[in-house]
Amino acid sequence: MTEQNPPGQPTSPPAEPTEGTVESGVGPTASEGAAPPPPPPPAETAVEGENPPPPPPAKSSRKPWVIGVAIVLVLLLVGGGIFAALTILKKDDHAIATPSSAGGMERDSAKEKELKQQLDAAEKQFNEGKNVDYVRSAVYQQDDTDLGPKSSVLFLGAVLKAEQSPTKWIQDKFIKPAESNGLKIEKISAGDGGGKAVCAYLETGQKGAICAWATKDSIGEVVPVTPGYTRQQVAKLMLDVREDVESTE
Repeated sequence: MTEQNPPGQPTSPPAEPTEGTVESGVGPTASEGAAPPPPPPPAETAVEGENPPPPPPAKSSRKPWVIGVAIVLVLLLVGGGIFAALTILKKDDHAIATPSSAGGMERDSAKEKELKQQLDAAEKQFNEGKNVDYVRSAVYQQDDTDLGPKSSVLFLGAVLKAEQSPTKWIQDKFIKPAESNGLKIEKISAGDGGGKAVCAYLETGQKGAICAWATKDSIGEVVPVTPGYTRQQVAKLMLDVREDVESTE
């Protein structure tokens, strides 16, 4: 129950707030001249035995990381683009020779004289295209019965003036004529030299095979003179011969 003043007595004025006291909810704000809170004590005044709080972590910028990733992406894109451009613009630069031995076989000069007419006709056929720079031919003697019958092996090779499509040459200049003469076709590995390779063969009667390869600027054929070779045997002969007669300048 609230105590009231006796009648006739004036009500006492509210007490003046003493200095330094703030009435709850109505205290002066900083803009009205209130003193800000005191700063925290310096580090040296920290209580002994207590570890000072760690400093707030610095805000790390992501710019270096972003820039680094961007550079890597650019390098990958540019590197891939350069690689693709080199692949597209790459020009083969092969040379064909007829050394004294090739594919483990010795060159047979006597047989070359004997087969001169056939060699000249084959070279002429190779030279029919205007794109041919030069043609080389040779006859090698195959004496290893594990590789097939003992036989003379004819090699024909050419270097072109301008680049061609190896696939187109194989199709137009080798597969079509071979099929028109009743030969079967099997595409084979061209080996480390790249390009395309194929064999034309007969499996019945006097079985035999001819194998050839083509790059953008070179072609070559290996033809055993004696029948009885399988396409697998001639394919191996071709790869072995190619290693010794074709080079990259």
